[in-house]
Amino acid sequence: MSLLAAATLTVGTLVNVVISALAAGIGVTVAFSAVIYCADRASELRRDDRGGAAAAMTAGGVMALAACLALVVYGLVLVTSKK
Repeated sequence: MSLLAAATLTVGTLVNVVISALAAGIGVTVAFSAVIYCADRASELRRDDRGGAAAAMTAGGVMALAACLALVVYGLVLVTSKK
């Protein structure tokens, strides 16, 4: 019986989980959208012979991809860590 009492959730904990899940979902979605946008825009810029701008968009896409992967890895670390 004491194990069941120790596992109860509070409203504050549930609110924290919901807010964290929304923030993580929106963060990963925005980061990956930036990857797709930068890749598409860099492709168009290369076709227009604007190499410098294409390189800048490629660098932005790589940074957005790194951010997306970092967010996913951080989430996995949080899920698998023990308190």
